Amino acid sequence: MASTSKTTLQGHFDTGDRPTASNFTDLVHSSFNHVSDHHAIVAAATHTNTITAADMGTTTIPANTLMAGSVIKLTSAGHVVDQNGSDTLTPLLNLTHGSTTVALATGAALAVADNDEVLIESTIQFYTVGATGTFVAVTKINTDAAGAVTLVNTVTSTAVDTTAAITITANFDWSAAHADNEYQHLIHTAQVFGVNA
Repeated sequence: MASTSKTTLQGHFDTGDRPTASNFTDLVHSSFNHVSDHHAIVAAATHTNTITAADMGTTTIPANTLMAGSVIKLTSAGHVVDQNGSDTLTPLLNLTHGSTTVALATGAALAVADNDEVLIESTIQFYTVGATGTFVAVTKINTDAAGAVTLVNTVTSTAVDTTAAITITANFDWSAAHADNEYQHLIHTAQVFGVNA
């Protein structure tokens, strides 16, 4: 059960060869196209009438799951049910490993209105893994009724400990507590491409 080079793998599957069970295992474990879905079940969580920030969607990638080159594609979304006057909504996407939290994107004080959509999409790639791993990320936050307002944030090479569980959290906060400030979170899911078996 080892990650094996493409050339070596091809040598096990030439015409007339009889690949062993171990050869097939190596083939499966060497393929970069492993996909592991990590879903957070979001039961239409609502953030209403408060200025206390709340985690509305969380997904956790178990420790030692990632390998060099692994990519996480995350989608997190919801909508503004109601909004009071000029009050604003601040979405934040965080990546936490161990006791360290890295902000992947902040939509600071977004001017939202009734029925606006909020969509967060992030692509995170791990360059190296282990206790002194590194990752980069590009995150996009779209909002308004048609998703026309776009904020993009890039995280350049940043330290990460992949021997610890990695948690990706969508956090939301209103600028003022008011009964008309209501955000409903609907989706928070991640797909991981390239995982250790």
